[in-house]
Amino acid sequence: MGRITINANGIYPGHKLRGKDRYAKLYHYTSFESFVKIWLSKTLKFSSVKNVNDVLESSIRTQAATFPQMPLMDAYLDIRPQFRQISLTMDYDSYVKGCMSPCMWGYYADKKKGVCIELDYDKLPFSKSTIKGPVIYKEDIPDATYLPADVTTINQLLTFIRKNAKREFLTKHISWKGENEYRIISREDEFLDISQAITAVYLTSYDSDECIFVEKLLGDAVPVKYLHYVSEAGTGYVRPVMTNTKSIRQQWIDAKNNPDNVLVPMSKQAKELYENHKNDPDFPLIINTFKIK
Repeated sequence: MGRITINANGIYPGHKLRGKDRYAKLYHYTSFESFVKIWLSKTLKFSSVKNVNDVLESSIRTQAATFPQMPLMDAYLDIRPQFRQISLTMDYDSYVKGCMSPCMWGYYADKKKGVCIELDYDKLPFSKSTIKGPVIYKEDIPDATYLPADVTTINQLLTFIRKNAKREFLTKHISWKGENEYRIISREDEFLDISQAITAVYLTSYDSDECIFVEKLLGDAVPVKYLHYVSEAGTGYVRPVMTNTKSIRQQWIDAKNNPDNVLVPMSKQAKELYENHKNDPDFPLIINTFKIK
């Protein structure tokens, strides 16, 4: 793991989170286009289980205790997909926040070109019928949902599904453990109001068109931050950090325009030498003397 690092984001490596501390903040990864719709509507849409990318989870199967219950099997196959979900990411530990996951940026944020939205759990208005909780990851997943003999009506079936919510909705194969998922389930709701819960927005760029647009769209409503990596002195390793996009962009502008910054002319000369000789694989790309002034 390397030695302890202390920076503006805290102490790395962080300590393990437990209980509600794991999901005090939740994170939603999305494309830039979807983010614009989310921000303007201030809602997240519940999605069908049929749209999940887990082949095990999308395969809904059931068994009944008795042959007379066979109509209940059809009812289950009809009713179970009516429960829709919103998938969010929890903090990994006290330092590694849910917005710092490289795999999540790649999977769900348009190959890191998208956006991650931070939400305050306590400000999410869950309805009474909402099922929610951290996903449990297991090596072995049951083949099908077994309907006991005392389930004979649709209302009893619904009660059974809700009582077995962890098995039905909050269990996934261990191969998905890196997602560190918190899931919200509803059969009645189509959208979750997040208008009071958005606390920050993250991007992996500070000078892209998308970043500038997000800043203009949000104004001063919530912070817009840039996720990047910095070297840990003396180790050769990098650590994730978050910086205000406007602040770091201004730092680069100031550095580029600083007449005393010798790296600017040096970088320019290095680039010119490479461009002039990039088609000659045997040419020595070495500059022994730079022209600073």
